[in-house]
Amino acid sequence: MRLQYIFKKDYNLKKKTILITGSSGFIGYLFLKRSLGDGYKIIDILRDKNKKNKKLLYLRKKYKSSYKSIFFSDLKTLKNKLNNKKIDYFINFATLYKNSHSHEDIPNFINSNVLFPVIILDIVYRKVKKIINFGTMMQHVDGKNYDPKNFYASTKSAFEMILQFYTSQNKTVKFYNLKFYESFDRKDSRKKLIPQLFKNFKKNVISKIISRRLELNIIHSRDIFNSIKLIIDRNIKSGTYCLKNKKNINIFDLIKNINKNSKKKIKVKYLSNNMIKPNQSKLKILPNWKPMYNIQKEIEKIFYENN
Repeated sequence: MRLQYIFKKDYNLKKKTILITGSSGFIGYLFLKRSLGDGYKIIDILRDKNKKNKKLLYLRKKYKSSYKSIFFSDLKTLKNKLNNKKIDYFINFATLYKNSHSHEDIPNFINSNVLFPVIILDIVYRKVKKIINFGTMMQHVDGKNYDPKNFYASTKSAFEMILQFYTSQNKTVKFYNLKFYESFDRKDSRKKLIPQLFKNFKKNVISKIISRRLELNIIHSRDIFNSIKLIIDRNIKSGTYCLKNKKNINIFDLIKNINKNSKKKIKVKYLSNNMIKPNQSKLKILPNWKPMYNIQKEIEKIFYENN
């Protein structure tokens, strides 16, 4: 049985308005869908190219009174569109991710991961109660304060540094940076290890995995959602926090267990025997938060259901 967080009964979050970026992305969309289903009021900020996004169109039609979108083509127009909006919380899910980058990628990285959220931050930081930003543990490869794995991680760190400036400018608003290693949802279609492993499993294709001794720290998307609800509901000190499971998942053991209990087998080729595991983070876990989902069982379940 899964545990549930108990929130204050007299706290009516559903009367509050949450402004979000990144609703067309994986984590942002899941938050949008679940929060609307729970009755929250959401405003999202989207580029004009997302006007015909079918998933968002469906939600906008279903939740006409509680879901509004602000579309823009030019960042300069955002101020006028946001100035008259009553907003209680701002959550930045926006991200452009690539493991490596080319020279041509640099403007897009800066625009998506730094400039876009900073412009919104500059508009709303004096009128919201709390600001939540999602970073990545790739910003701390060796567990250090600043040691980005790639250019993507360095742009997330750049936004965090600017966020510190705004923290100093308004002592009444609370700021939070949340970071995790990997996330999982049964509808995940990203080019990540577990979704790709599952995709190849269904096609009966061999998956190549970097090492037999690979370990990952994965949390469920719903546990990310719970961390946001917790921050909004509780009086938690501003700061940078980590969301992680106590134990890593050993990928070799995961596949071995699935193959043991499944008629259909995962076909895999390991490319090395090197030990690869997440860095030991020095970041504090978000107070009063813990994963509610047994992530290994949740992953195994999607394979067993597709035998």
